[in-house]
Amino acid sequence: MSVRERLRQVLFETLYRNRYLYRFASTVPFAGQWRVWQRLVLPRVVGHDVLELGCGLGDLLADLCEQGYRCMAVERSPEMVAAARATLQRRRVGQPGQVLLGEAQHLPFADASFDTVVSTFPSDYIFDPDTIAEVARVLRPGGRLVVVEGANLLPVGLLQPVLLLVHLLVYGFYPRSSSLEERHRVVRVERDEATGLTTEELPATPFGRRIPLERYGLRRRAERVRSRRWEVYLTIGEKPSA
Repeated sequence: MSVRERLRQVLFETLYRNRYLYRFASTVPFAGQWRVWQRLVLPRVVGHDVLELGCGLGDLLADLCEQGYRCMAVERSPEMVAAARATLQRRRVGQPGQVLLGEAQHLPFADASFDTVVSTFPSDYIFDPDTIAEVARVLRPGGRLVVVEGANLLPVGLLQPVLLLVHLLVYGFYPRSSSLEERHRVVRVERDEATGLTTEELPATPFGRRIPLERYGLRRRAERVRSRRWEVYLTIGEKPSA
């Protein structure tokens, strides 16, 4: 394990034990964009029953509940379970029992229980074959796994170049647009004039490779969503219809 990986592991373990540090670390260093990136999941949900892996503070889970989805979440940190339940209570959506203490590698649900499984900025559990085997098991035919795997702030303005340097030191980086465009053909481009976001579907990318989707019968799709200030990288696995 590299020095950066050790540092990142210690950082994550510390954040998972303190909801206030977690809130600070997911807001200020990312120029307030973390929640914007999380919500990119919402238009990609299919069906009605949704499972979130690693729900953290429960913000996205509350978003999903507010939109009328029937949701469950599995979180391995007792502190984050308590925080997520408090978020549901504060926003007056859902029930505490929707947030379970557990691990993504051992999901306490029956086969074909969910239409969509989501995970935003997951730790290394998302690369574990046991996790993807469980995701494939609990997904219904035609279901979908949506992973917001990573993001880059772009060096615009005065603050973001400084924050970007911090990200590079702690997290490393995802490939920037120019390198992706040189090596990969963009399959589809959509621009939302209302939000100013551009979504590009890419047939093969450096990100997402470590998630073993094909091993468990999930069809891979990679997307990059861009604004003037950032880029976000999503990996989507789709379970074929029966």
